[in-house]
Amino acid sequence: MTITRDELAVLENRINDQLASYKTTFSMSVHFGIDRVNHLRNVPPITIVELQSIFNRFITCYIPALLALNDGDTFNIRCQASHINMPCGVTKVYTNTVATQKNIVITVMRKQDFKASVTKEFTV
Repeated sequence: MTITRDELAVLENRINDQLASYKTTFSMSVHFGIDRVNHLRNVPPITIVELQSIFNRFITCYIPALLALNDGDTFNIRCQASHINMPCGVTKVYTNTVATQKNIVITVMRKQDFKASVTKEFTV
């Protein structure tokens, strides 16, 4: 089943609601939403339920480590059960001495032997 843009928007909102108190957000890149999430090489197809589950586990297990990342850092979220990988980038934004963190999910793929050149990996 194809994941729609509306479903991704709802997922993003749910994730960001969970993270609001931490002053951090996630957003899916255009490449993630248009080119990769529904790509035919993702066998079986990635589902919105899988993505929600991965983010829930990631937030539960790794929020302190996520917040400790620096501006410009990159990281990968790897699900050992589904072999879904999501490379991400970090941007820190400072407004009136208050820091917020924006995390961009660059792409997504289901690949067991995925290798990314990132500074950190979080396994869920």
